[in-house]
Amino acid sequence: MKASAHLPLRLTFALTLLPAALAASSLAHTQNRPAQNPPPRAQNVPAGNAQKGKYALSTHMCATCHGPEGQGAVGPAIASPPRPFGDFARYVRQPAGKMPPFTAQAVSDADLADIYAFLQSANLAPPSNLSTLTGNAQNGNRIYASYGCYECHGRVGQGSQSTSAPRIGPPALTIDAFARYIHTPTGNMPPYTSTVVSDQDVADIYAFLKSLPPAPSAKDIPLLNQ
Repeated sequence: MKASAHLPLRLTFALTLLPAALAASSLAHTQNRPAQNPPPRAQNVPAGNAQKGKYALSTHMCATCHGPEGQGAVGPAIASPPRPFGDFARYVRQPAGKMPPFTAQAVSDADLADIYAFLQSANLAPPSNLSTLTGNAQNGNRIYASYGCYECHGRVGQGSQSTSAPRIGPPALTIDAFARYIHTPTGNMPPYTSTVVSDQDVADIYAFLKSLPPAPSAKDIPLLNQ
């Protein structure tokens, strides 16, 4: 009788401690469970080398979408990034949209630091007066031919597999990005400085390329639908 008299008190004490025990067990389980989306490996960022970063931006094909100076092209502008390096690394490792992820095996943390340093150092001031110029498509056609642009990009800017030159007509780039593509290209294309190709020349070539009809879709090509 004496032992049974104390049973409710012991039971009450045990029930009082049960929530704390369950919470401690849950916390321990959470801490021991591996993270499903671990952050990028780069935490202690090495000092980036901007010159190496410019090379890495090209070799890792970042420039294909983001431009040779990160000014944006098919993809968004990434130059002079206001975001911290950790956020930039996550953008590369775990991107959104159509951009493929680049693992640490594909692009090392050191390469990321170099690219980041280059993007921070990039001077993206647009050409002085392009936004105020009116292009002349007829003169642009003449300049396009006289500078031999057609030899790689085709007579109507359609591009060429044999020269690996991309399609540029009609251009998907803004006129400022198009000017940078001419002045500071990537790949095998030689640079055409503003001394060689003036702002007015760029505006005229751009107007010519803009006047061209877009490429037909596959469904509109009879040979591909036979």
